[in-house]
Amino acid sequence: MEERKNIVYIGIDHIHTHPENPRKDLGDLTELAESMKKQGCLQNLTVVPVEGQPGEYYALIGNRRHGASKLAGLEELPCRIAEGLSRKEQLSIMLEENMQRSDLTIYEQAQGFQLMLDLGDTEEQIAEKTGFSKTTIRRRLNIAKLNQDELKKKEQDENFQLTLKDLYELEKVKDIKTRDKILREATSSRDLVSRAQAAAAEAKRNENAKKLKEMLKKKGIKAAPKSAENEIWSGKWNTIKEYELDKDVPEQIKLPKTEEEKFFLVYYRSLRIITKIPKGKRELSPWEKEQKEKDQAKRKIKAILKESSARRKEFLENIISGKISPVKDESEVKEKIWEAMMALGSYIYASTVRDFYLKKSYYESSPEEKKAADESAGKLSSLHQMMIILHNSMKICNEPYDYNLVFNKNKGDALLKGYEVFEPYGWYFEDEKERQVLDGTSELYRKEKKE
Repeated sequence: MEERKNIVYIGIDHIHTHPENPRKDLGDLTELAESMKKQGCLQNLTVVPVEGQPGEYYALIGNRRHGASKLAGLEELPCRIAEGLSRKEQLSIMLEENMQRSDLTIYEQAQGFQLMLDLGDTEEQIAEKTGFSKTTIRRRLNIAKLNQDELKKKEQDENFQLTLKDLYELEKVKDIKTRDKILREATSSRDLVSRAQAAAAEAKRNENAKKLKEMLKKKGIKAAPKSAENEIWSGKWNTIKEYELDKDVPEQIKLPKTEEEKFFLVYYRSLRIITKIPKGKRELSPWEKEQKEKDQAKRKIKAILKESSARRKEFLENIISGKISPVKDESEVKEKIWEAMMALGSYIYASTVRDFYLKKSYYESSPEEKKAADESAGKLSSLHQMMIILHNSMKICNEPYDYNLVFNKNKGDALLKGYEVFEPYGWYFEDEKERQVLDGTSELYRKEKKE
């Protein structure tokens, strides 16, 4: 299939990098160059003739030695010339040689495995040739599906610090367009992880919503009219059942009997079964209308804050479990936590940390559930315990407004201080309405009446 000649010496200027070599960055060649200055090139290169250019060669094996020889000032290198190789055979040799290297970049590995797949190798064959597990290969192939220009750009950005662990989080997002959007919009490695985890959680909620809708449609329950989403707090609709979309879908749906027609409505992280409230005959007084409008706005604000709190707990659970990498300077985080706790007027109880692990109230939980929660709380670091206490304080002090729905700046600022603790880990507000409620710019608040 191929003709091999004896080792010959070829001038380094006549040896070139193969244009399809998966390895684009040769890394630091200083140490290798110093060794070659003293001992020369002890191992031969494998080269192939450049088609249409007599005397010129592409390096199949030995690109680093070729690069280091230039730094060492060598004029020629020992080479074995491989002739008669097809493009596929040349690529296979380079890929098998390079894919086993530990210093390949994520981008290069992803490209290399995809190229092997394109050449006809199966995942099993790639695993056999390279020594990588099929799981690792499958993950690299998923990386190859990403927008490669964006991937390369992020990988070359020293401030971004992209890692395989980050990309594995991105892999959990099934929709490739969403993955590319996250990769494009992320401003840092932590930001990417945060966005990926949020997108994966949202996808799960959407899937649960889809299952629930199908079950409800079989029962003859229709989707609520579009106006219902804006009217949910207007007193025109009554919620008779609510399903949290973060939780698994029940096998059966049991709904209370009502005379009014039932509808379903997805609102934030839940699916609600709602009915229309019959119109009253008496006309409301101006004061009653004002109170009704105030109550509607208050319920909207509470719904926004409830969504933020749910995401914050989910985010904190990811920090504690290690899904989100720890920050380098934990002392700085502790300082921020203390400042936020002082602003919020936090109380410190051991039970707060324990209750974080209970799905029900302490009195409703079984002895086994209480024991498991105590054990989990006991294993936490002081930093994670402080974060849980901060999270709980933010839940308690979660109404940055007074009885008249006028914004309370001190409370709003205290809550924003709490969120600043999580920002180094990649926290961001998904909806601008969340920040507006906390900084006082929300249109839902009422202006303070001047005496």
